[in-house]
Amino acid sequence: MKSEIHFMERAIELAKKGIYTTSPNPSVGCVISEGNKILSESFHLRSGSDHAEVIALKKLNKKINSKMNMYVTLEPCCHFGKTGPCTKAIIESGIKNIFISVLDPNPKVKGKGVRELRSHGINVNIGLCRSLSEDINRGFFSRIIRKIPFVIAKQAISMDLKITSPKSKWISSKDSRKDVQYYRAKSCAILVSSKTIKSDNPSLKAKLTKKDLDSKILINQPIRVVLDSNLSLRPDKYKFFCGSDKKIVFNSTKNFFHKEKNIDFVKVKTDKSGLNLKEILKILASRYEINNLFIEPGARLLNTLLSKNLVDELILYKSPDIIGKSGLQSFGNFDQIPKNTNIFVQSLMKLSNDVRIIYKILRK
Repeated sequence: MKSEIHFMERAIELAKKGIYTTSPNPSVGCVISEGNKILSESFHLRSGSDHAEVIALKKLNKKINSKMNMYVTLEPCCHFGKTGPCTKAIIESGIKNIFISVLDPNPKVKGKGVRELRSHGINVNIGLCRSLSEDINRGFFSRIIRKIPFVIAKQAISMDLKITSPKSKWISSKDSRKDVQYYRAKSCAILVSSKTIKSDNPSLKAKLTKKDLDSKILINQPIRVVLDSNLSLRPDKYKFFCGSDKKIVFNSTKNFFHKEKNIDFVKVKTDKSGLNLKEILKILASRYEINNLFIEPGARLLNTLLSKNLVDELILYKSPDIIGKSGLQSFGNFDQIPKNTNIFVQSLMKLSNDVRIIYKILRK
């Protein structure tokens, strides 16, 4: 069992190589072994390209025999999409033993891939390193099962919980700001409020090089999303609207498409706190196939998100600075957070003179 866990853990490490590029597909890794030796390995790189299992089979330079095992982090697909079914390639290859870490939650696949493999005499083992494989694709699982993206909210705060300073544009350190770029790059979309656009004029792009990512492949830039209820933002004024990448403006006024700047203006309902955030999450999942949503909220938006129990993970970059009364307070009324919300610290990391705190929020 030790070697089997080792090979699956290697497949999981390979899957992680695709986290910046596979969206909206899940990230998948695959290993083919014989005895204690890896003969072939691969990962899925981009939607529309060969899946990990197919690549591993193509790279295999040895005739397949009964002693070989395939380890794959997600159940092989059994339907035609942008590529052919992986189950067909596996069956035709002659592989007789396959370890699958977790079933694909997609109704087109879930359990069907396993049944097809077993019906052709292939031994299938399910569940090896399951939690690790689920974690890699938590956004994909969220979109398919919950019909909303996995939501991460991030703020940089001072020691006295302020999110703005009159003395500097930045509260967090250079290392913390670089760390944020990796979260942006792993996300399918980045969401902010119109107030953030007006005050900071951010581009909301993931500013990482191939060297930063130790990769020869450029990342997919996240879709940029803004909440602008009354359409107060002019597309010719802010960096947010620059470039040909997809932008989305959720508002309460109208639906239309700005062809020149590739902007979808999407009308949604409102509630007491403003635009209906739950409806927005559902639209991002169903219409735009957003697996992971990274939100960079101000004080009001973060309070609303927490009070409506719409955050899965909260990341705080805490600096040791004391800003005082001149700074804008981060958190508002904690009494508004649902009483049955379970929040615990997932990790702590020192970044220069800051501390990154990741809170995991178990939504009910």
